[in-house]
Amino acid sequence: MKSVCYGATDVGRCRQNNEDTYLLQPVGDDSHLLAVVVDGLGGHEGGEIAAALAAKCMVDYLEGLSVEELGLDALKQSVIYANNSIVSQQANPRWYNMGCVLTALLFDFGQAVAYLCHVGDTRCYQFGEGALTKLSRDHSLVGIEEDEGRLTEEEAMHHPRRNVITRALGLGRLDWTTDYFWTATIPVEPDAQYLLCSDGLYDMLPTRAIAQVLAEQPTAKQRVETLIRQANEAGGKDNVTVVLVETRP
Repeated sequence: MKSVCYGATDVGRCRQNNEDTYLLQPVGDDSHLLAVVVDGLGGHEGGEIAAALAAKCMVDYLEGLSVEELGLDALKQSVIYANNSIVSQQANPRWYNMGCVLTALLFDFGQAVAYLCHVGDTRCYQFGEGALTKLSRDHSLVGIEEDEGRLTEEEAMHHPRRNVITRALGLGRLDWTTDYFWTATIPVEPDAQYLLCSDGLYDMLPTRAIAQVLAEQPTAKQRVETLIRQANEAGGKDNVTVVLVETRP
């Protein structure tokens, strides 16, 4: 199985700095790809530093493993390592409240699977056969109600508490036994698209608009850039980050 991928981030129309970051990086060998979207928390420099630190820690951890060890548990451990590194840096008074949320997919194209580890309100979707399916579950007050069907998408997009999260990295140390994250092993379909994004995308664009872009734009780069442009045209109230991995037979 082959893949084509592209990612981009933008500060948006209302923020002064960009606390989002992303990764698209092979790990272990050419059959493994790490895709991550991180949204920093804490304001000033703290959110940016937490997001960058989380991304670096995940890569550092996974690159220290053998190819045979790369799987769901390894991905989870890399996020735990990122969390505990952020907590350690909070000893600096400037960064005492920094943290982040993230969604990570570790692809194993040789086995046609992807491992998902998620915390917070970033998201992961799969697009195939005209349908956009949400693979992650939000750790936010409004996102939980939307996932459980108690709020419509439109109600969630305009809810005054839509950005109140219930879980994040940086809220305390975690050990390897934790069930703090949303994790899953996902069969990777040929001719599918896997989208990771920050809330700056889905707070601005409904799923039907996202799906339309994924269906109509011809390349990964054009899809990502169109989604970011449309999010900004809809208001651009937050940083917006989009990562897209397309699979091919």
